[in-house]
Amino acid sequence: MNTPKISLALRVAVLGLLTLSSLLVAGCGGTEGGNPGSPPIFGDERDLEGYIKDQYAAAVVPRPGTSSYPAVPMDTGAGNDTSGSEAARDHSDTNVQETGVDESDQVKTDGRYLYVAQDQAVQIIYLGDNGAMDAVATVAVGGVVDSLYLYAPYLVVLYHPAGDQPTDWCGGIDPVLAGGEVLVAMPCWIPTQAETGVLLVDVGTPDQPSVVRELVFDGNLVSSRRIGSRLHVITQFVPVLPVLEPFYDAAVESKEAVIERNRQALAGVALDDLVPSFEVRDGAGEVIDGGRLITTGNFLLPSDAQGGSVTTVTTLDLDSPQADPTSVAALLDARHVYASTTSLYLAAEHYDWAASTEEFYATTTTTIHKFDLPGGQAVFAGSGTVSGTVLDQFSFGEYQGVLRVATTTGDTWSGSARSHVFCLRAGADGLEIIGRLDDLAPGELLYAARFVGGRGFLVTFVNIDPLFTLDLSDPTHPTAVGELKVPGYSDYIHPLGDNHLLTIGKDAVVDGDFAWYQGLQLSLFDVTDFAHPQLLHVAKIGDRGTESEALHAPKAFTFWAGHDLLALPVDLYQHTAAPQHPSDYGTYAFSGLYVYRVTVDGGFAFLGRIGTTGDVSPPWPSYGGWTRGLFAGPTVYAATPDAVRSAAIDDIENTIQTLDLGE
Repeated sequence: MNTPKISLALRVAVLGLLTLSSLLVAGCGGTEGGNPGSPPIFGDERDLEGYIKDQYAAAVVPRPGTSSYPAVPMDTGAGNDTSGSEAARDHSDTNVQETGVDESDQVKTDGRYLYVAQDQAVQIIYLGDNGAMDAVATVAVGGVVDSLYLYAPYLVVLYHPAGDQPTDWCGGIDPVLAGGEVLVAMPCWIPTQAETGVLLVDVGTPDQPSVVRELVFDGNLVSSRRIGSRLHVITQFVPVLPVLEPFYDAAVESKEAVIERNRQALAGVALDDLVPSFEVRDGAGEVIDGGRLITTGNFLLPSDAQGGSVTTVTTLDLDSPQADPTSVAALLDARHVYASTTSLYLAAEHYDWAASTEEFYATTTTTIHKFDLPGGQAVFAGSGTVSGTVLDQFSFGEYQGVLRVATTTGDTWSGSARSHVFCLRAGADGLEIIGRLDDLAPGELLYAARFVGGRGFLVTFVNIDPLFTLDLSDPTHPTAVGELKVPGYSDYIHPLGDNHLLTIGKDAVVDGDFAWYQGLQLSLFDVTDFAHPQLLHVAKIGDRGTESEALHAPKAFTFWAGHDLLALPVDLYQHTAAPQHPSDYGTYAFSGLYVYRVTVDGGFAFLGRIGTTGDVSPPWPSYGGWTRGLFAGPTVYAATPDAVRSAAIDDIENTIQTLDLGE
């Protein structure tokens, strides 16, 4: 599709993946504002077991096609990251959302050693002078590597253990009924047999890494954050259940009758099978401890039922690697994770067809759960609900104890799309809305958001890109201060000092009422006059078809603050002849890392590019993999799972060296 409109088939598919609480558990639609949670109350394991079973037993909704449910057709078609004995060099870091909150990534460096994630291993590479590189060690991992952290003297590897055998659909439920009607009543997109591994490796001597400890949890990895020495790992666990009845037909029998049959089916399931477990292994891989991941007293009870997956926040103290992890859990969904240095937030969307006035769209709300982090441990602080859906983690931002959330309601097809900003503070009744800004950009979808201190920035789009500046210094009265309309749109907003924004998105050509996106577009905005933001500079890369991993994965966007250097991966498409129409795609020409010097006065100065496809002939774009650019001293590096390439920043094209990693 060429505009941000979503096809009916895609919308139905998305609904099928996101209707966890609205379809899963009765009575969890909620209302905007306070939705308090309760402290742990399960002192008796029988109470906990009964509670969990009741949630699954009650996970029934009206059968699609009956009068009580709309039948919808489905188309089935940053911190202490130094290590090593040699003095680290000045270097770029992982692009993270909040200062002091580190996020995992495929590569980590201290400027002298580079750690690169591969399929089932981590390569440790020495970064010498003048771009020289040497692979000095390999850390074998017992599963597929997800991402890495570096916290001296430890390398932390998050991975998916090789022994797990995740199944996509639980309880024998078929996702689609005959006739193509949607069938979603359980959170069966969360794998029932998934596990999450955490491998702790001592890399104090990088060429002699040694495994210190390994932990394996039941549950699918959602996300993680490191704040100081505390690593918080968020997982979701769905037990293997007997076949349950997900639907009822009020014309045939009552909902309660179906629930009772589900209760009988669950009667023989033990509590140990309903909650996640863990194993601790020593450096040799031998199991030395294990058991239930969550104690009964650390299982939370939200005041409203929130879903059927056990979401767990497990905390490890990297300064005490032999200490047992601590965990807190609840039956709730966690599709988005945001963290400040003092708080952790989990959020998920809920869809309510019964309350919708649109034919093909449900009324949407987002429920947010706050955990305070006193002493580094997660402590539940309350829940709240706002209208609309959120785009990604950058739709959240905390400042002076207030959480700001950007959401979108409605759709572009009917012109009902609107953007909103809510300010929430934890109080006696949970997360309470203390201020709100409604109905921004009528008819347009939210494409990017960023909150910085007492300010907020939103980008929306249909045919043109409005950049909104928001004054959030008084959270009880948030206001839209300025608006600037420019061609194209931005997918990611990067603060550049106090008064400038660096963004990446797509150029667009308006043809009547239609906008055709084109190649990549880098933009530099001046927001010194907050009521009148200005576009200072633009750099366009390629033609229609050109893509960048940085559009949807901001960790692929590397800006080295203080050195004015930007690196980002590009899959380049170019027209070989003048296009006949804005919808014409270019021809694939290149995949690799583009490097710019970016300054307020000079704009975007292209320094060169490093190809990452090697000698592939014919060349193929790098879809399906990842590329990271990073800087250390006078050198820029382009890292992929199979190779690392280096070049002098001041002479990129003529100094490229390649280290083959053999993947």
